[in-house]
Amino acid sequence: MNILVTNDDGIYSSGIFALWEVAKEFGQACVVAPESQKSAVGHGITISKPLFINNIKRSNGFEGHAVSGSPADCVKVGIKRVLNKKPDLILSGINLGSNLGNNIIYSGTVAGALEGSMQHISSIAFSVDSFEPKSFETSKYVIRETIKFLLKQNIPKQISLNVNIPDCTLDQLKGLKITLQGGEYFEDDFNSYKDPKGNSYYWIKGEMVDNDESFDSDSFVIKNNYASITPISYKISDNRIFQKLKSTIK
Repeated sequence: MNILVTNDDGIYSSGIFALWEVAKEFGQACVVAPESQKSAVGHGITISKPLFINNIKRSNGFEGHAVSGSPADCVKVGIKRVLNKKPDLILSGINLGSNLGNNIIYSGTVAGALEGSMQHISSIAFSVDSFEPKSFETSKYVIRETIKFLLKQNIPKQISLNVNIPDCTLDQLKGLKITLQGGEYFEDDFNSYKDPKGNSYYWIKGEMVDNDESFDSDSFVIKNNYASITPISYKISDNRIFQKLKSTIK
């Protein structure tokens, strides 16, 4: 099996190294990831400037292709110019910090997987619920189990799996659950400052808010030490409202 590995934290992230280590157990793993941090860039692609690709090597045999663009760029150029064919599976992550609820729309990690789905390739995004995880032992276990699950199920390739992993030890992990996208969101505002020339600039601030207590919510199961597996799609039209509004216009 040919596997394309990407992320949004950049090719030098500890998370992508851990994901690559597991991906190798399932086939040929090719890393194509941003050359620098690209968190919260969403599904943006580069159209106004060129993309550059540099081959890099890290310790323990890790080799990859560092791209000057976004995670979505990485998937596109990985398929068209690095692999020159569609891979069998795309894995994105391991993101440092969860991607839950409303916040998945901002996530470059999730975008990497959704870009795969748009190309009709089975894709999974992985995130761990910590910016400084104790280790990747639990994450690696969840990644293995999720890939096995995907290979056994007849999941349409236009559907990605958004997987979030609690920051707990393997013996504390209670299991894996299929979930829905919950209502967690980032309540934001901006601090204002002046530069040395007196020009105003702004820096975002805020806090995560999560009042969702549904047993099927992605954030609820994470807080209870389950890994969350949420099927998501790049198609965002609302069929219920479509049917309601369609009858109002003659």
